[in-house]
Amino acid sequence: MPVSVDEAKNRILQRISLPELIGEKIELKVRGGRHTGLCPFHDERSPSFTVFDDHYFCFGCRATGDAITYIRETQGLSFMETLRYLAEKYGLEVPELEKPNFDKSARLVEAQLYKISAEAAQYFREQLARPQSAKAREYIESRGFSPEFAEEYGFGLSSPEPLALVNHMLKKGFAIKDLITASVALASQHDQRAYDFFINRLMIPIADMHGRVIAFGGRSLGDDLPKYKNSMNTPLFDKSHVLYGLHRAKETIRRERQAIVCEGYMDVLQLSQAGISTSVACLGTALTLPHLRRLGALTPQIYLVFDGDKAGRNATLRTVNIALEVPQAECKVVVLPAGDDPDTFIQKYGAPAFRDQLQSAKGLLDFAIETRIKETHDLGIPELVNKEIVPWLQSVKDPMSRNFLMNRISELTGIAAEGMLSAIHGEAPAKKAPPKLTPLPEEIPVQRTVTAIKGPELELFGHLYWSNPGELDIDQLEHMFQSQLELEEVWAEFAQEITKALRKDLIPSQQNKAFWMSGSTPEVLDLILGLEKTQGAYETEFRQRQFDKLLTFIRKRQLDETAAKLKQKLAQSSGEEEMEILIAISRIKKELLHIDNPAKRPAASP
Repeated sequence: MPVSVDEAKNRILQRISLPELIGEKIELKVRGGRHTGLCPFHDERSPSFTVFDDHYFCFGCRATGDAITYIRETQGLSFMETLRYLAEKYGLEVPELEKPNFDKSARLVEAQLYKISAEAAQYFREQLARPQSAKAREYIESRGFSPEFAEEYGFGLSSPEPLALVNHMLKKGFAIKDLITASVALASQHDQRAYDFFINRLMIPIADMHGRVIAFGGRSLGDDLPKYKNSMNTPLFDKSHVLYGLHRAKETIRRERQAIVCEGYMDVLQLSQAGISTSVACLGTALTLPHLRRLGALTPQIYLVFDGDKAGRNATLRTVNIALEVPQAECKVVVLPAGDDPDTFIQKYGAPAFRDQLQSAKGLLDFAIETRIKETHDLGIPELVNKEIVPWLQSVKDPMSRNFLMNRISELTGIAAEGMLSAIHGEAPAKKAPPKLTPLPEEIPVQRTVTAIKGPELELFGHLYWSNPGELDIDQLEHMFQSQLELEEVWAEFAQEITKALRKDLIPSQQNKAFWMSGSTPEVLDLILGLEKTQGAYETEFRQRQFDKLLTFIRKRQLDETAAKLKQKLAQSSGEEEMEILIAISRIKKELLHIDNPAKRPAASP
């Protein structure tokens, strides 16, 4: 009787030793019955990563999970892919993990396709090594690739003879129908014969996440078109899911916390030879949502490097819609000079210049909006926002990310975030009647104005209000509100009251409203009433992670604003005051650098 996937998951977890699995990649030491080591999810010098029999936890970055979470986050696999990977790794028969309608005959076909791909890869390598292939080897060296590099990356050559590979594979006992299914042969519509799919091309093997060859890319050695030709989709190879080079780059991507997405495998190869080993490439298709989700599971930082021409810009713009569906990944755009791609750029200017391009990369949304604004007349900007940008925002499910984006768009276009929010919900912005101005008697003091909470601060208070005891670090909250965040007194006092409630194991949102109304200002009460109407926007399993993201954004903004004010003051200062301002600006720059590059923070004292 078939069992559920959850039961299959539990059965797999029961058979796995988590310390043994993690210990394959990380050196673990046993202390007090626990295994400890350096965390694989962030850079550190003192071990804060602890592995138990059934789960792990990092006291530094708060990463936690079981064997399935570990494989997903370190290898970028989906949930089902992870279960299948672990079942195969440990030799477990778990039939309920098969794809829908996946029978044993389909499994046999896949096994045969792996054999065909491996044999074809070996054949192509042998062809390149033949004395008659000297011109092909010269071409490889002319592109800047050393013989050692070409051998390591499996470079090969397809014969100019249209039946060479087919005849070779038939002698090996493979069937024509399987060769066609594997996309190494192509059935002719003219004479009903099968011919080689790749003819007279430099061959680059394409591998899956486990390093198994599943397809090929072929680069023309002459003037034959198309210049680049990839295998067609097969049961093993889906272009919308596979990224060239990811099986080699995944560990470095996770460790360096960045991925570079290029348009072609020649770009990846050139970057890899230059020592930049976090690059991957699409394979004859635009960047897709599965691509980004896979990368987003490995790193929060993704650089998009497309050609510097108009087509490259358009490809970047098409990425916006799918990038907004992966809010945990911050996408940036590397703009190369017109006519250049990473392949040609590296050959002309070298790796250091390319790394400089990464440092000056623009945020994807900034790039997209700036590009579209430049192409649009001022009078057309409202229509641009309504027709293009608002649909982008509607696709963003995470309210925190959407508020970030609205505030940024507002800065770039001058259109109020409130207006965009109304458009997102399909409402016309409410028009308020101008208030009547009544002169105040001089003897009555004017009450101080309290600025309404909005944007990321509103999200911050929303997560505070709807949190449960244990979801947030109370010590961090108290330190943050006392010494880091610059809040008006009213809001600072309200935050402290919520923090006190959480420390007493009280759930803020479940307290009687009188608990909050005593001594509260009208602004606080309005905030509470507003939060009561938007509970769904703050439902999350990762509250601390979202809270940390908000804190980082707010802190960076406050530091930027402080630095800007100091720079204005610097222009009118001299002597000792000038030196003090310069020191203060330097401290701000260091803190911003640490925020942007947590791996470069000084190690904590043991």
